[in-house]
Amino acid sequence: MQPAPRASQVDGLTSLSFPLHCTAKHGEPVLATRLSELSTIQVLVIEAGEDLMKDARVIIPALAPTLTGTSADWATQTSSQLTFSQSQASLRGRQLFHPLGRTLGGSSALNSHTFTPTSKANVDAWASLGNDGWDWESFSKSIDNSYTLAKSPWKTEARGPLQLSVADEETRWPQVWREAISKLGYPVSGNPFSGQFQGALVTPESIDPDTKERSFAGSAYLSLAQSRQNLTIWTQASVDKVLFNKPIDQGDPVATGVQITRDGKTEVVRARKEVIISAGALHSPKILELSGIGDATLLRSLGIDVIVDNPHVGENLQNHPICSVTFQVSPQDGFQTIDSLVRQDPDTLASAMEAYGKDRTGPFARSGIDLMAQLPLPNLEGPKGSRELDLVLHDPKYEDRDLGKTTTAFAEAHRSFVNSILASPTGRSAEYITCPGYAVYGPDGKMTAIPPGTERYFSAAVFLSLPLSRGSVHITSSGLDIDPKYFSHPLDAEMLARHVQQLETIMNTDPFPKHLKLDGVRNPVVPPPGSLSDLDNARAFVLSSTAAAHHFTGACSMMPRETGGVVDAQLRVYGCRNLRVRDASIILIIPGASPQATVYGVAEHGARIIKSAL
Repeated sequence: MQPAPRASQVDGLTSLSFPLHCTAKHGEPVLATRLSELSTIQVLVIEAGEDLMKDARVIIPALAPTLTGTSADWATQTSSQLTFSQSQASLRGRQLFHPLGRTLGGSSALNSHTFTPTSKANVDAWASLGNDGWDWESFSKSIDNSYTLAKSPWKTEARGPLQLSVADEETRWPQVWREAISKLGYPVSGNPFSGQFQGALVTPESIDPDTKERSFAGSAYLSLAQSRQNLTIWTQASVDKVLFNKPIDQGDPVATGVQITRDGKTEVVRARKEVIISAGALHSPKILELSGIGDATLLRSLGIDVIVDNPHVGENLQNHPICSVTFQVSPQDGFQTIDSLVRQDPDTLASAMEAYGKDRTGPFARSGIDLMAQLPLPNLEGPKGSRELDLVLHDPKYEDRDLGKTTTAFAEAHRSFVNSILASPTGRSAEYITCPGYAVYGPDGKMTAIPPGTERYFSAAVFLSLPLSRGSVHITSSGLDIDPKYFSHPLDAEMLARHVQQLETIMNTDPFPKHLKLDGVRNPVVPPPGSLSDLDNARAFVLSSTAAAHHFTGACSMMPRETGGVVDAQLRVYGCRNLRVRDASIILIIPGASPQATVYGVAEHGARIIKSAL
């Protein structure tokens, strides 16, 4: 690594504190790699966490969960004083844990590997809200710039640094999954990179097909750039705030650098050209507010000088609510689970490690959660289904009751887009995920411990792809106030309840009943078998058991300022100069799939925009 350049030499300054899991804030190495391709500029990356790129817990795919709760995890929680409407009484005060990556490479070093792009309709909805150049035709090319899938069952010309693979079918679960989905009338083949995909598949994962090691932003991108003379990386250095000068002509304030804390000391780093924040959906708005960009009333109450008064900073926070159900597995050959591995059975661990060390095979070489489906709202067939959906979508009780700081223009556009997906028989309104083992989110948002004994399990979960609920994240005198406001929009709970019913239908569709004990032990919060066929029971289950995926987006949304935006389509922060945000926080409508692929697309797309301006 080269010595740090003098302040006057730093052209592009990327300040990061990367928040985990599928949240996938991994734009830091992508941006650093792409900007440092320009030999005429100097790039400095500031990362709050350590460099763990050679750590076995990062490298070995199955060890992804082991960094949760360590120094590589911000380990955030939602606010203790959640404010829900009366219909959400079961969620009142329930804090949810949200791991967030704090290491070089961010969440891409800890997430669950799934690499599935969102839909064409989803991305085109971004463009329709005033973001020229962010349509599917343009954006899909940026996704293609990020990955290579050499042994692909689908046609793709992508040749990017990230190495993807599709797991070999070592068990019989993929066959059972496809057969059940097919019998319900959904496709079981198709290209997930087409923008039009619907149905079931074994999803691509960010695992190198040759080495069977995690491929992530750090290893894939920085390996190309670390030797460059114009790139410097500082780890274990936290960004306190962005610094500004106010021009003599009283124009917009100009970002001139950042104040950081490193080795317990405060330092100032000056940027010759731009400061670029890429700290994720929770920490990017935090840095803006600490720098004086946000709601003036909030900033003044905390003694922060107001640089730009924009009440939309920290707003429009979105995430995927998720429900999970676990079933006992019948004793049959060919239907392995990971339960003995999770229970840390010594013989199982030794065998798994031997297989991985010898020829990169066995359970350590894969995540185990690569069976998924993206499906529409169920029971829309025929005139009766259409009439029922029409009644639900236009029922006053499912209207947005509290816009908060959301503008009417954005709320109406958001609802119109989601309605169009819900009403379409080919729309993807939920993602279904499975795991051959006991994998359940508890009421606190953490994974629950596997029951003792020798029973084996198969788990299935479903998350709502396009929730309408919008929360917020803001600084306080003692930290961060994270209030996602799950189910604050009443349509979300209704739609997720119907998808939970479909989840149970899938698991009761042949051939699953031959391989599961459907009347056996389930995770404790699930009602008795058959109960979820009653919609009221499904609604109650959703409200009492929902956790959340680690997929935060928004909070620095990219759209016109009058509509609720924080940055424009060039990622420039409104009201000042030389400052951009480029990460998942700019995504104004959450991706309708696990967001890793989409965030890599944002990273590549943003890098191209910024490079063209330097």
